[in-house]
Amino acid sequence: MARDSTVTDANLAWHEQVYTQVRKQVWYLRHPVLTPATHLQHDLQLDLLERVQLGIRLEYSLTLEFPDTEIGQWQTLADVLACVQRHLRAAAAQQGILTPCRS
Repeated sequence: MARDSTVTDANLAWHEQVYTQVRKQVWYLRHPVLTPATHLQHDLQLDLLERVQLGIRLEYSLTLEFPDTEIGQWQTLADVLACVQRHLRAAAAQQGILTPCRS
């Protein structure tokens, strides 16, 4: 059970980090509503350059690296979250933190 709460805490930590960095990127918007369905361009007025800046913020804060092509495909906050999760899993697997399940 403790393992599940640790995974949940870690999951919440990186989610909150993403939301924090998005809020910093759109500091000029008053109380932006951030949900996974939030559209980066239509709702937050982030153009491609600002999405790249967001990607850089996330890279530094989460110690990850995102290819520019992936950042260019981000349309919604759900896309950002999925990308971060994918790269966190890959980094953890590379460091040997995650091990494959054996039946």
